[in-house]
Amino acid sequence: MNIAKTNQSSFTKATVFGESKMLINPVKSIFALAIFCLFGLSSESVANENAARWDLRFDLKTNHLWHGFIVTDGVMTSGELTYKTADNKTTFGLWGGGSFNGEFKEFTYFASHQFSDQLFVEIVNHGNHSSIPASNVDIFDYSSDPLKTGNFIDLGLGYTFEGDMPISVYYSVIVQGVDSFVDADSGKMERAYTNYIEINAPVWKGKDGETVDVFIGGAFSPVQEKNFYSDSANINNLGLTYKKQLKVAGYSLPVSATAMWNPALNHGALQVAVNLF
Repeated sequence: MNIAKTNQSSFTKATVFGESKMLINPVKSIFALAIFCLFGLSSESVANENAARWDLRFDLKTNHLWHGFIVTDGVMTSGELTYKTADNKTTFGLWGGGSFNGEFKEFTYFASHQFSDQLFVEIVNHGNHSSIPASNVDIFDYSSDPLKTGNFIDLGLGYTFEGDMPISVYYSVIVQGVDSFVDADSGKMERAYTNYIEINAPVWKGKDGETVDVFIGGAFSPVQEKNFYSDSANINNLGLTYKKQLKVAGYSLPVSATAMWNPALNHGALQVAVNLF
């Protein structure tokens, strides 16, 4: 499974820095066009059942980890609705998550294109507005104002090398949203354009199909010291993921356990997840 598609989520309250301004109308227009295109594709699939397909996923997790962040430490659920085109290469999706204690809520949109079995690209609009009162949230605001928005946009690229150990590399750049900081010298708001790189490799497979993958990820800003993930370039995501199929009442449920350490922020956590459908 692609690295990015197992982590379609977001950031903690502590990662919102600074304030910047931009025109919002063009962003609204882009999303309106994307929605229009999506409904156009879906109407085509009604006429031809084999043209494309919709899919729905629902997960239960003990907490939520993403790129070295403990996004929420409470039990949470997440749902994912996707539309895949007839050639099985392009996917449009919506991801939503919420914690049982009500402290975490997120609404994310994404699109990806699979050029081959090894290479894919994606654009992900993360929308974690957990720290903002519901009456103040503007889901179309892409400034860095922590009182209005938690939006940021990632452009990502993933490649898996073939072989006995298929190592996967994921690279992303934040191009808009809450990734800005006040420059210490000028006092002006500067965008960080944070780069994130993650490497994932399988290291063990059990006789019943169980697997263990290890991963390591780091982040940096090409234009300043601070970045979206920490105060300087650093390793911020290190760990392993164990996966198996759990047999329950004649059904097979995919389950996983992810242990994560973040040397940049000096924290870590264990996440256990089950895919209910």
